[in-house]
Amino acid sequence: MGALSLFEPDDALTTAVRATGPVAGGVVQGDLVLVGGGDPTLSTAGPHSLDALAGQVVGAGIRRVAGGVVGDDSRHEAARAAPGWQAWQQPAYVGPMSALMVDDNRRRTDDAYLAAPAVGNAALFREALARRGVEVTGPVTGGTAAPGSPVVAWVRSRPVPELVAEMLLASDNETAELVTREAGLEGGGPGTSPAGTQALTSALAPLCVPLTGAAADGSGLSRANLRTAREWRRLLQAATAAPWGGQLRDALPLAGRTGTLAGRFQGTPAEGNVRAKTGTIIGGRSLAGYLTTTGGRQATFAVVVHGDGWRASLRAIDRLVVALAADTSSGALAERGPAGTFPG
Repeated sequence: MGALSLFEPDDALTTAVRATGPVAGGVVQGDLVLVGGGDPTLSTAGPHSLDALAGQVVGAGIRRVAGGVVGDDSRHEAARAAPGWQAWQQPAYVGPMSALMVDDNRRRTDDAYLAAPAVGNAALFREALARRGVEVTGPVTGGTAAPGSPVVAWVRSRPVPELVAEMLLASDNETAELVTREAGLEGGGPGTSPAGTQALTSALAPLCVPLTGAAADGSGLSRANLRTAREWRRLLQAATAAPWGGQLRDALPLAGRTGTLAGRFQGTPAEGNVRAKTGTIIGGRSLAGYLTTTGGRQATFAVVVHGDGWRASLRAIDRLVVALAADTSSGALAERGPAGTFPG
């Protein structure tokens, strides 16, 4: 919600290749610097990839690099994890954070890569250059491109709102975290998780929902995140009146059909009806979103299970949502008390 409020529809994230010296006779008299732009969708191969960047380098007439290849992820903070993450979560659930991310930073799991993924990704770029016939004389290192150094290649991500939609559908942790750090920059602060969560929270002020919970990261992996089911439900309900409310709803997984809900609710009144975001961590499970009851009422719901019973809660959550979808009564749903099950 915060990202859809904060970013413009055509905002995108650019990965660039810069030369630190002049290009003469097909030779870069210096290094090539691969500069991360916070794009979580850059891959090794394909149309939006290191290979595509290497092809542009060749297209610029470059055949040799007198220096080396430098990985630059200085756009964002150097912290590889968000506040509240636990060590075992990387790389099991999320790759090391970096403004220069390739293949979700999940290609390697060794300590050197987890500490400095930009250097490892620069090595992948050097391999892509070699496949294109570009000789690199020097080593692969980490560093920062000089301001104003010439750009010899670049690729631009899809617009951030489209990345957000893809993130919701697949529950992509890396996208959530990089968009959060980008939000810090978009909000006028640094590209950090704390600045990003603050900017995203501030962007929700027009919804007029008092927020008493805490957000420490973008993905929800942090054990410092604290928010009640009621607060989630009120946010979702208020979002329906926002200019981007329909975009948010359409981006959520559709029960029994798409994304993380493709295998749930099949053959029930919720199938093809419920649009909701799933959430699962060790010790917690959640589901929050929208549905239309059989009686024709629009319902907004949020369920959060926390504690020892989380593993056994999936069936109970689904039964609750199916019961709500199957309701045939008409009229407004009244909000229940603190122990209520599904305030409407």
